[in-house]
Amino acid sequence: MTEPYRDRVSCYPAVLDAFDEGFLVVSGDRKVLRYNPALARALAIRQEEAVGMDLHSLFCRYLFPLIEDEAAGELLLQALDNGADLPLVLCRIRTSEGVRRRLSISAAPMGNASGERLIRVRDVTGDCYAHNFMTALDRSPVVVFAQDEELRYIWSYNQQLGSTDASVIGMQDEDLFLPDEAARLTALKRRVLETGEILRAETTLTVGGESHVRDLTLKPLLDEGGGVAGVIGTAFDVTERHRAEEALQVKTDELKKRVDELRCLYAVTHLIEVPGITPDGFLQAVVDILPSGWRYPEETAVRIRVEDREYRRGDPGAVLSKQESPIIASGVPVGEVEVGYVRERPDAAEGPFLREERMLLDAVARRIGRVIERMQVETALQESEEKFRGIAQRSFDLIVTSYLDGGLNYISPAMERILGYSPEEMRGTGWEDYILPQSLPVWERGRRRVLRGEQVEGLQVAVRRKDGETVTLELNESPIFEKRAVVGFQAVGRDISERILYERLREQALDMTERNIAQFAVLADHVRHPLQVILGTADLLDDEVAAEKLREQVRRIDTQISHLDQEWVESRTIREFLKRYEL
Repeated sequence: MTEPYRDRVSCYPAVLDAFDEGFLVVSGDRKVLRYNPALARALAIRQEEAVGMDLHSLFCRYLFPLIEDEAAGELLLQALDNGADLPLVLCRIRTSEGVRRRLSISAAPMGNASGERLIRVRDVTGDCYAHNFMTALDRSPVVVFAQDEELRYIWSYNQQLGSTDASVIGMQDEDLFLPDEAARLTALKRRVLETGEILRAETTLTVGGESHVRDLTLKPLLDEGGGVAGVIGTAFDVTERHRAEEALQVKTDELKKRVDELRCLYAVTHLIEVPGITPDGFLQAVVDILPSGWRYPEETAVRIRVEDREYRRGDPGAVLSKQESPIIASGVPVGEVEVGYVRERPDAAEGPFLREERMLLDAVARRIGRVIERMQVETALQESEEKFRGIAQRSFDLIVTSYLDGGLNYISPAMERILGYSPEEMRGTGWEDYILPQSLPVWERGRRRVLRGEQVEGLQVAVRRKDGETVTLELNESPIFEKRAVVGFQAVGRDISERILYERLREQALDMTERNIAQFAVLADHVRHPLQVILGTADLLDDEVAAEKLREQVRRIDTQISHLDQEWVESRTIREFLKRYEL
């Protein structure tokens, strides 16, 4: 620094150096006379480089490279270029360490004859944060406060307890809240004062005549020596959350109840699938399950009556209120379901019972009715199957059921008589294991038709017996459907080996008859012609005796031929009869 400049500012350096804000003193011709350490730190300036420097050059070297607001930089630069006084400017900068800050730059005259001016460069980052903080808290559910050792409010923001936050300063909690509420608050804050610990708790307070739930965080307020000088805290209004949680809990309880009802109905539905369960076992199990679907299962009594049988849980005679629902099977009432409470319960939609409980009771009664119908059908089906099995067991025809994924399933006893295999030996095998190769194409064509859902009648296949002999079976096949899909087929058949042998012999007999008839005709024709020659020769003989003997022999031979003609006519008649009646 030159001597003239040093003389001018010698009266106030200690004052400037004491400030945490940056100050810069410039002469009337905008030469830097002095700046304090705070400014040097803010702009990373070394004093020997800046004192005596032109203000324009100083800002261009140290300030403008840090400014991120182009508009603010242009405004400062324009003022410096025009020689005008610096306006109040707010700008964002990024320090050499990469930290973003906010600066307020302003100028004011020093009030001396030399025309010196004081330029103030103030870091207002904290003020901006505080402003943003206050703006964010305003009308929010967050309250911030501080209290002294006597728990008097020394600062409050967004308290919402008076016309302004300042109106609560100097008051205590008993001045602001109901006695029991204030007592709870004071006890919590005393604990923070005594222990120095951070405490979090929820409490209910009356604010503006309405009940509010606040989530409190209380911390000790420390003095410069580290001692506890009061309490500082935040209070977050969670009233709406509590209301939502209460509503959610109500919905959760209702949902749990619906789930219990569904589980009850599910359990009833799947009871019928329990292997070996009897009608009595099913109905007693329903009685034992039903209370779980009602609100007070421990106090629920159940009774189910079906025709002349009754099933109970608890003491139905001791119920104070009950619900009933009829059981209908095949359109006919066969009983009822009764559910009741043995103690007084609060009123609901139907006495102490919910509307959903009535729906559950009716659903269970309908389900029981359908189960009874199913059991009736199964009983009838079982009787029908037993009757069919009896017929099949006694039938001379073989009866076989075969499934695509399991082979032969049912084989009637007639199969052992026909093929020599026991039903146990054949179960699980396939027809192809027994049919001879020459009959497999015929068998496959018939099988394809059956799998298309067609009936196949008169299918003849050659089959190998257990003893190695061959028999011919005539089969009538029908498809087995499940859910409109063919899953197998049933075959009814008989051994037609003897019939085929008979038909072969019959054809041979008919053929022989045809040949005999033809021979008879030829023989008659061939014999009669020579006889005529012999008769003509006899007429020419002079010996009448000899001629008469010849005529006599011709007549005898002709008589025999006439008998043959008669037999030929009868043979033809017999042949036509055999053909007409397929004998």
